Parts: sequence; structure tokens; C-alpha cells
Amino acid sequence: MKKIDHAYENFDPQKFLKTLKKFDSEMQRDLINNCIIPSINNYNDVNDENGFFSIYLKDLVCSGEFFKKIKKHFEILYIFENQIYKDGYWNYAYVLLFKKEKICMLFNFEFERNSNDVAYLIDQFSYKEKDKLNIKNIKKKLNEHTKKIWDNIYPEENWEDTYQKFDSPEYSQVSSLNYGKKFYKEFHPEALELEHVEIN
Repeated sequence: MKKIDHAYENFDPQKFLKTLKKFDSEMQRDLINNCIIPSINNYNDVNDENGFFSIYLKDLVCSGEFFKKIKKHFEILYIFENQIYKDGYWNYAYVLLFKKEKICMLFNFEFERNSNDVAYLIDQFSYKEKDKLNIKNIKKKLNEHTKKIWDNIYPEENWEDTYQKFDSPEYSQVSSLNYGKKFYKEFHPEALELEHVEIN
């Protein structure tokens, strides 16, 4: 069995929820190593000393493709993106529904040209709270997040002046962030070939 197929079949939503209890923001690679991988039952990296699989997982998780493959436990309700600077600073975001627990989590994935990529858990709420699940409310949360980040970067500037510097800062709803098979074959060939190894 391929390592990725083992991950899909053995991902534990309860373990993942537990890892997120104290999660606020981390580097994207730390989200993978501290939250995603520990939630894969019987995972090991004995045949992946270079860490190819965790890098592959990062792209799958940030685009939402990882959770789309685990339809039994998860559903992505809304997907968004924006571009702060077209030449190297953008965001992906989505609302992830834990089906059994009826919990929604709003994740934001920030990408920079220098690869200081950060993952944020902006909000979590019950699926029954339809006012919070409203697209208008979600976009408001995302735009408030943008303001908070850039107010910290330019504390002396007026927000309106800062906002004018950006290319497309308003979050737009999109149908998918899928990179496609060609992307993964080009950038993650080693990870695609990794087999799951059973350890007795």
C-alpha cells in the first residue's frame, strides 16, 4: 500500500481534534509534523529519512485535497483565496467540517516568497450555528485576520493606506485549490512512490 493511501485510510479525526485544542498558528510544516502526522495511526517514516512525505502532505493539507479524500469524516464547505502581492504573498482558506462532531474550523494558510509559510486556525464553531457559517461572516473573519496581521507589520500606518498597497486583498470564494496530478508528479515524485512499511 502506498504511504499516502495508508494515511487516508488511517487518519483519526479524534486525534486530530485533540492536537488542535491548543493550536492557534504555527509554521505550516509544524502543523503537518505536530498535528497531521501524529493523527495517522501506525504511521512511520522508516523509509523516508529525507522527509519527502511531510512536504507532500503540506501541499495536500493547505489546498484541502487531503481532507477531500477522507469524505467519511470531513467535508470542505467553503474555499477562499486572496493575493496580497502577486509576486509573492497570498492566502488560501477553507472551512473544514468534522462530520461526526459537527464542528467547523476556519483555517487560513499564508504563503510567502521566502517560504515562511504559516497556518492559522482563525475560528471554530458548531455546524448548527448557521449565522457563523454564513459566507458573509466568514469573509469578514478572514478580512479581519488580514488587518490584524498587517497592523502588526505596519503599526504606525493607517489601515486604509496599508490596504492600498495590496493587489487583491479581499478574499474571493473559489471552487477548488487543487494543484492537479501534473504538479504532484513534478514536485513530489519521491513521496508518490513511498510505500507504507509495517513495523512489528
